[in-house]
Amino acid sequence: VPEVSQKDAMGAGSLGCCVGRPDQDLQQEGGSPFFPGDDGCRSTASPSSAAAPTPRWGDASPHWDRMSSRVPHDPEHELEWSIVADSIEEDELCKLRELHSVVQDLDTHPACQRKQLHRQAQTLLRFLRARDGIVLKAEKMFRDMLDWRHSFAVEEKVHKWRRESERGRTRRARLYKRYTVEVELCTDKFGIPLRLFRLSVADTGGIVREFGKEVCLIESLSKLEWAHESLRSAMFKHKKMIRGQIQIIDVGDYGHVPNWSARMWAAFKNVPDMYKVFDLNYPETVRKVFIIRTTWAALNVWKLATPLVPQRTKKKLKLCGQSAAEWVSELRSELCAGQELPDFLTGDSEAGFLAARPSGGIIPDGAAGPNLGFWEEESDAIHQDMMHQFSAPSPVVSISKGAQGSTSFCHMLSTVAIVLLAFAVGTVFSPVISRCSLHGC
Repeated sequence: VPEVSQKDAMGAGSLGCCVGRPDQDLQQEGGSPFFPGDDGCRSTASPSSAAAPTPRWGDASPHWDRMSSRVPHDPEHELEWSIVADSIEEDELCKLRELHSVVQDLDTHPACQRKQLHRQAQTLLRFLRARDGIVLKAEKMFRDMLDWRHSFAVEEKVHKWRRESERGRTRRARLYKRYTVEVELCTDKFGIPLRLFRLSVADTGGIVREFGKEVCLIESLSKLEWAHESLRSAMFKHKKMIRGQIQIIDVGDYGHVPNWSARMWAAFKNVPDMYKVFDLNYPETVRKVFIIRTTWAALNVWKLATPLVPQRTKKKLKLCGQSAAEWVSELRSELCAGQELPDFLTGDSEAGFLAARPSGGIIPDGAAGPNLGFWEEESDAIHQDMMHQFSAPSPVVSISKGAQGSTSFCHMLSTVAIVLLAFAVGTVFSPVISRCSLHGC
C-alpha cells in the first residue's frame, strides 16, 4: 500500500464515493458510544450541523470604537478581529496585521472562495504561532496550505466520505464503523468535542491493509475539519480565543486484543506520514493531549527525553501511567462540572476495562474484499452474515511480520514506539518536535 505523505496527498486522486456537493455538509454516522446526560453543557451537534457562524456586519464587538484603529478595516470580519485582538499581546497583533496584509492577494485563490481563510484573524494567528511569530515563514506555510487544500480537494473528499459513512452501504464504511477506535466522547467546558483515540485496541496495520492509507487520511481530515469548525464556533460564543481541543490517547495493554506490543509498533510506523499532513495544514489543533496507561519504561524514557521538548509543548502533552488518579483531576478541570465519563477513564477496574468503548479489534485479512472495500453490499442480511463470520477471534494477525519476536523484544519496541508516538503527536502544535521526530534529526 503506497504511503500518503504531504507530497503524495497533493496529487492524489479523488475517492470514488457517492457524488455530492462539496459545499453541503452532511451528518456523520455514528458518534460517541458513550452518551452522558444532557446537562446543558454537552453539544449534540455533528460535523454536519454546526459550522462556525459567519459574523454579521452588526455583530461588532462592544469595544469596536476603541479597536478599529488596531485591526484591519474589514466589516465582514470585525467581530473576529476584535475577539482576537482582545486575546493577544500587542506585539503579536502587530505581526498578525502584517501577515494579513501580505496575503490579501489571495482573494481569487480557489481555496478561499467558499471560506475567506485569508481574512480570518483566528486562522491566520494559528499559522503565525506555528512558525513562532515569523511572518515570512507563516505566509509560506499558509500559502502552501491553500495550495494543498485545492489540489487534494479536501472539502469535496471529506464531504463524500461523510456521506458514504452516513449511508453505511459500502463494505469499507461498515467495517470502518465496526473497528473504529476514535470517537467524540463528549464536549469540554467550551463546547468543543473531546476526542478519544483508543490506540490500545487499534489494528492500524489492518486498517491500512484493508482500506488503504488515503481513506484513513480522509477520515482523520474529516475530524480535523470538524474540530476547527468547533473552535471557531466556540470563539464567537465565548468571545475569546480558545487554543485547541482536548484529546485522550489510550495506549493501555488490557489483554482484550492480542499482540499489543507489535500493534503499537505498527501504529507508529503508519502514523507519522499522516501527521506530516496534519502538522503542515492544521496547526494549533490541540490545547492538551493526555496519553494514558503508558508503561513504566515509556514514562522513564520520556523523562529522559523531556529536556529536548519545548516548554509550551510539555504543558500540552501529558504522559500518564497505569492509574486513572494520574489524570482524572486534570481532565475534569477541562470539562463542565458534573460531566460524566466512562468507568475506564475514572477508575482501574477490570469491569470498566471490559466495558470500554470503542472496542476496536483485529481486522480479519481480506475482510474488505476487492477494491479496498469500495463496493455496496446488496443487503443488511449479507452484512450481518459477514460480521457473524468474523465475530469469532481470528487467527489472522495484521501486524508487521518484521515486528515479531520474543515478548521482551516486542515490549522494548512498544516502549520506543509510545515515546516516539508522543513526539509525533507533538507535531500538531510544535514545529520543533515535527522536525526532530519526523525528519530524523
